[in-house]
Amino acid sequence: MSLYDDIKGTKNQNRLRISVVQGGVKQLARLLNFFKKDTFSDRLIKIQSGDSEEREKLIQEYIPFVIKTISNHINRYLESENSEEYSIGLEAFNEALDKYEASRGSFIGFAELVIKSRITDYLRKIKKHSKTLSINQLEESEENWSSDSLKTEDFTEKIALKEEIQALEKQLKAFDITFQNLVEEAPKHRDTRSKALEIAGFIVNHQELRDELMRKKNLPSSRLVQDMGVTIKMLKRSRKFIIATVLILDSELDGLKQYISGGKGGVSHGL
Repeated sequence: MSLYDDIKGTKNQNRLRISVVQGGVKQLARLLNFFKKDTFSDRLIKIQSGDSEEREKLIQEYIPFVIKTISNHINRYLESENSEEYSIGLEAFNEALDKYEASRGSFIGFAELVIKSRITDYLRKIKKHSKTLSINQLEESEENWSSDSLKTEDFTEKIALKEEIQALEKQLKAFDITFQNLVEEAPKHRDTRSKALEIAGFIVNHQELRDELMRKKNLPSSRLVQDMGVTIKMLKRSRKFIIATVLILDSELDGLKQYISGGKGGVSHGL
C-alpha cells in the first residue's frame, strides 16, 4: 500500500470519528431536553399566560442570542451598554414571546426574524426612511427562513462538551445503553420524567443503592418499590433514563451535572 493510500485511509477514519462524535452531540442534546421539568413550549405557555418571573428568566437566558442576532445583522459586534440597537433587540424578543404561535414554526427562527426586522426598521428611521415592517410581512417571510436557523437545541449543545460525551458514552456501554436508546426511550410525559429524576436522585443519595446498581448493572428495583412507592412497570420503562441520570449525577461530568441539578429545569430533590 502506498503512502498516499495510508494518508487517505487515515483521513477517512478521522472523518468517521468526527461524524460519530457530532452524532453523539446531537443525540445527547435532544436527550437533555427530556431532563427538563418544563420544556421550552411549557415555558412559553406560562409566559403568555402572564408569568412575569418566567418571562424575565427566559429573556436573561437568551441575551447572548439577541446580541448575536443583532451583531450578525449590522455586521459589527454589538456593545450592549448604551446601545439603542440592544434595547430594541430585547424589546423585539419580548414581542416575539407575546406573538409567537406554534403554527409559525421554530420560536427561535421567529424571534430572530422579529429582532432583525425591528433593527432594520430602526436603521431605516435613522436614514429618514419611515417604512415599518409589519407583523404580516414577518408571516409572509416565514417561507424564506434559513434551514440552518438557530434552534433551541443549540443552547443545550453548549454544555454537551466532547470530553463529557465520550466519558458518558463509555460508562453507558457497561450497561449496554446507547445515546440512541436514551433518545428513543426517555419518558415523554413530564410527570413520569420528574419521577424518574427523583428516583435517580434517591439512588445517588444512598451509597448502598449506588453500589448495587454498579455491581448488578441494573436498578435496585425492590428497594425503590418499597421506599418510593413506584411500580416495577414504571422502573422498567424508565430504566435506561434513570441509569443515565445516576451516572451523570454520580460523576465529575460537571457540565451535564449542572444542567440536570441546576437552574435549567432539572431535579431539585436534595441534589
